[in-house]
Amino acid sequence: MNERRLNGAVVPWCLVLLIVLLASPGVALAKSKLTFAFSEKSPPYSFSLDARAVGLFPDLVQLAFSFIPDYTTENAVMPWSRAQFNVRLGLSDGFLTYPSKARQGYAIFSESPLFTQDFGYLVYSADNPNLGVIESATSFADLSSLTVIVEKGSKWEEDNIPDFLETVSGRDVNTMMHLLMLREAGDFFVQPAEDARFIAQKLGYSEKLKVRKVDFVPNSLIPFHIGVSRELPSAETVINKVEAIMRDPEFQSQLDLLLESYR
Repeated sequence: MNERRLNGAVVPWCLVLLIVLLASPGVALAKSKLTFAFSEKSPPYSFSLDARAVGLFPDLVQLAFSFIPDYTTENAVMPWSRAQFNVRLGLSDGFLTYPSKARQGYAIFSESPLFTQDFGYLVYSADNPNLGVIESATSFADLSSLTVIVEKGSKWEEDNIPDFLETVSGRDVNTMMHLLMLREAGDFFVQPAEDARFIAQKLGYSEKLKVRKVDFVPNSLIPFHIGVSRELPSAETVINKVEAIMRDPEFQSQLDLLLESYR
């Protein structure tokens, strides 16, 4: 006979087996695992090392979920376009990124940012003869006699660095650092402190690197939020738990220490 009585009702064996499986600890555990997708070529924020996702963003996500015992996380590293595609389709559960309107269409984001990228830094060399000008400037106008190094094709720099400044263009951030430190082709560039320190260390310029926080760079703050795919049934629950730990003083303390280690 392929039936069994359950609370007085006759239930087919296949349905009994399904109920048992769904209630088993192994199935419950599987539901609590979240896969986060990261870019493989965005150091120091995320990059691939021995096929593992490493960098600030994986560290941030790991820290956040260490305060949320209901979930475990694993990382997947891939081209950034594929990472977004996977979250959109639900092949990956989440990511850490700027919550653009397009991304909000397929992911639910935390209200509070986990990290804010700050472009409000001047990056320059300790050997620069115009050191005093750079370190006393309170506006871009004070730097008008100097040359700024920019990244070729950067729309953000086109929009936010005044065109009255003389510029020298580099094809990427590595080239910009060489132009600054080795060729002395320009006096400074504008970049987040994390990026500048990572690149200077990689290229051997750490001893000469100077980084100064200023308040006159417009649109300098870019927030990065945890986002979870709308394909995940528990997406809102996950985001609510993320929001809750954001208010935890111990989490904020550890978050500050982690961010400082990259700056």
